[in-house]
Amino acid sequence: VPNLVENEVVAALEGGGARLRQVGAAKLAPMLTFKATTTLDAVPYPFGLPPAMEAEHLDESSATPSELEAGLPLRRGIFPRPYCIGSLPHRDITMQGVEGEGDFNFYQGVWRLQPLPNCAPTGMSAMRLTYSVELSPRAWVPVALLEGQIAKTLGENLVSVREYVVQPCVIRQYSAAAAAVGRG
Repeated sequence: VPNLVENEVVAALEGGGARLRQVGAAKLAPMLTFKATTTLDAVPYPFGLPPAMEAEHLDESSATPSELEAGLPLRRGIFPRPYCIGSLPHRDITMQGVEGEGDFNFYQGVWRLQPLPNCAPTGMSAMRLTYSVELSPRAWVPVALLEGQIAKTLGENLVSVREYVVQPCVIRQYSAAAAAVGRG
């Protein structure tokens, strides 16, 4: 992931997952790079988040995104909902900032992985990867300079993940692992 300059596993979490210390960097202008540090808990949910942990504001709302943003408080443990096709299974990995640590007052997000049947050539598979994040930086963080950069950086990170997983050596590695699991 190009904008992640440090990623350290601090501890394994009881019940699965890990506490990570990460440093991200964004070039804001020539000779001006912003770095932010966060410590977060990454927790896998192999069958998706429980409904009680997903934000409900998308269910039947006719509000615009800016109206939603202005009127919804950030709630720890209630995660934003990335896009997915509701009739297909998905897996989630939550990332939640450890309170009082790092450069954010509030940070949480969800990586969502969803297999897409019949969307790849025979013998191959396709997967949708989406990410949704909510954050509130500390007062000293230059939000006006960062707003557009955060969206751009997230897109670059997703492209980087895609470019990695479509490499032939990675496809062979994970295809062999999947076949071994299927035989086990």
